[in-house]
Amino acid sequence: MSDINRKKRAGIVLTVSLVLAAMAGVLFHKHQKDALISEAFSRLALYHDLRKTTLQDYMRSKASDVLAMSRNERVLNGLQQFENAWLEFGPYASDALRKRYIFDNPYEFGERRNLRSAGDDSDFTKVHLDIHDWARRFLEHFGYYDMFLIDTKGNILYTVEKEDDFATNLTTGPYADSPLGFVFQRAVKSRSKSVVFSDYEHYAPSNNEPALFAGSPIKSADGSVIGVFAVQLPAKPINDILRYTEGMGKTGETYIVGNDKKMRSQSRFSSASTLLDMTVDTPSVNQGLSGFSGSHVIPDYRGVSVLSVFSPIDFGGEPWVLLAEIDEAEILANLQIWPALIAALVAAILGAFVCRLVLMFLQHARSKSSMQSN
Repeated sequence: MSDINRKKRAGIVLTVSLVLAAMAGVLFHKHQKDALISEAFSRLALYHDLRKTTLQDYMRSKASDVLAMSRNERVLNGLQQFENAWLEFGPYASDALRKRYIFDNPYEFGERRNLRSAGDDSDFTKVHLDIHDWARRFLEHFGYYDMFLIDTKGNILYTVEKEDDFATNLTTGPYADSPLGFVFQRAVKSRSKSVVFSDYEHYAPSNNEPALFAGSPIKSADGSVIGVFAVQLPAKPINDILRYTEGMGKTGETYIVGNDKKMRSQSRFSSASTLLDMTVDTPSVNQGLSGFSGSHVIPDYRGVSVLSVFSPIDFGGEPWVLLAEIDEAEILANLQIWPALIAALVAAILGAFVCRLVLMFLQHARSKSSMQSN
């Protein structure tokens, strides 16, 4: 009988030890996992905020450039001189200038900026010679793709690159509905000292590559608007800001999504272009476009579970969402099993010890009670 009792006690001790070991292991494992996730979210939020600050600084810098150039005396004089020279060709100015600087240009697309003079004695050629080298230096120094001088009627009087938009009209011409047309039409009506930004769109004159524009009204001495100064921004600077992944591990990335849920930057995980081509319809994007900021674990645009930190970002009036994400699997790869095993072992030992003490106490109490009853 005593052997049976001993076996029962051993079974009870073993059962309690195993239950406590399992509970301790699971709880410690969960605690360790939660700690890793929490720490990762804190780091991710830091990277998100750093990229957001850098993007906003970039936007302010570009706005400052455009505003300063719209007030530059050379820009003001150049616009007025080009406008007068345009009239020299009468109603066929657009056709005449496009023939000289696009169709008869000896340089190929992408190199037409190298043509300084059309080789005639027109006033337009003289003004072009006077401003073209300076404008090219401006683009190279500040990192813009192209610059534009546009009169109040919408005529593009001057560009550096001489793409198909040169000498067209942004009110009635083929590019009136383009992002450059959007910037012109808002800037020419502006009475403030503001800078107008477009969103990214595929832009036909630039080989249908994604393009982003910024512009500001050019005003005369009496404050009246006489034209618009505009620039075309390359995608590379924004991509460079977002693709800097130092400290973000193997799968961390930051990227932007626009109001149409298309990427406004290049994905770290794709060799093909994702700018305006990759759709991202995730809870982070939807909440960000609704004006909310936050963080959670979600499936990303690849269907991979990620830690996601997001917030809306106003890029010159365009509603974008900035996201910083990292694969959950990369974070949990740092989860180690041995601390949970140690916790389970300690719990089992302590549980067995306490259980044996309790059983011994109960056995002693039962024996004492039996003796008293006898």
